[in-house]
Amino acid sequence: MKSTFKLAGAVLLMASTAAFAAPQAPAPASTHPLAAAHASAPSKAEVKADKQQIRADEKTALANCNTMKGAEKSACKKDAVAKAQHARGHVKASKHS
Repeated sequence: MKSTFKLAGAVLLMASTAAFAAPQAPAPASTHPLAAAHASAPSKAEVKADKQQIRADEKTALANCNTMKGAEKSACKKDAVAKAQHARGHVKASKHS
């Protein structure tokens, strides 16, 4: 009787694992908008323009956060700063490629 339960449990485990193991599509090379534009190493002017755009986007996002209050405002500001840091990281990485 125990072996029947063990077998049934193993079959259920395999079936549930197979149900959740969906085929995955290959991930895109890059989802960052600046990465597609700069497949090769960007010029100094392009890097400067990218940095200025990041600063402007961050400033706009932070200004939009000022309409909020409390925890929502704090979370909005943290998100805006994090997005800007992420974008700066991509620009820095593209300079060295």
